[in-house]
Amino acid sequence: MYRGETPLASAEDAQALRLQDEITALETRLRDMGEDGDCAYERAISRLYTDMVAERKRDLAALAAVLPR
Repeated sequence: MYRGETPLASAEDAQALRLQDEITALETRLRDMGEDGDCAYERAISRLYTDMVAERKRDLAALAAVLPR
């Protein structure tokens, strides 16, 4: 094992946890709003949150691909 390997893994693990927390928060907010919304503003926010969830899931998948397990 290289000397700097453990802190890097810990930083990546922390980043993965942060991404998972963000995904959970966004999905919870989407459920609370009702994913379709009642007005144009709510539908726009719903689309934005849906896009943000997808982006974070992509980031999480990319991070998982590089995590040493």
